[in-house]
Amino acid sequence: MHIAADCGLLFLIYYFFTQGFNLEKELRRDRIREIAAKVFAKNGFERTTIRGIAQEGQISAASIYYYFDSKEDLLYQILEDTMTTGLKLIRGIEKSDSNLKEQLIEILHVHTLNAINFDKMKLLVHEQNCLEPIHKEALKTKQKEYLAELTMVFEALKNSGQMHDFNPKVCAFAFFGMVSWAYRWFNPSGDLSTQELAQTFARIFTQGIFLDSE
Repeated sequence: MHIAADCGLLFLIYYFFTQGFNLEKELRRDRIREIAAKVFAKNGFERTTIRGIAQEGQISAASIYYYFDSKEDLLYQILEDTMTTGLKLIRGIEKSDSNLKEQLIEILHVHTLNAINFDKMKLLVHEQNCLEPIHKEALKTKQKEYLAELTMVFEALKNSGQMHDFNPKVCAFAFFGMVSWAYRWFNPSGDLSTQELAQTFARIFTQGIFLDSE
């Protein structure tokens, strides 16, 4: 009995230790990605060095190489994580109990808030060509999944008679086109808050700009 109890206690200690260790590793990885995103966005991929990222974050270059194989791998993981996080949020909204219109508005809000992350959006728009072919293809697959998720919501709205007879994929591309360049001009410290920007985009897209219905 004592042996079994001791084994159980040792297992719990080992489990919580490894969980805490893994969490700490992921937090360090996240911090490096955040620092690198700022440096990449400021200097561009080609002019950025691992040493420069290390200096910016006041960490050693060796600690970066512990988590990432190369500068290119670091850029890819930043972009892949950005797309994966967005997909998880959208899929979570689609599984909610909200009606289709509420889901669409919430997805538009989420995408807008993600799109005004200056550093990561700039990298998504301008630095994908710096990736290795295998990473480009993987990211392209994620982007197609992202587009497909939003397109499905428009298709459901169209099939249920809740929107005009527009092409759902065109609607999805139109929204991405409207929002994706906001990082170039939007100032989070300006008169308009990020939430107000998201609400404005959602209203423009779902209600239009005219006071009359047609």
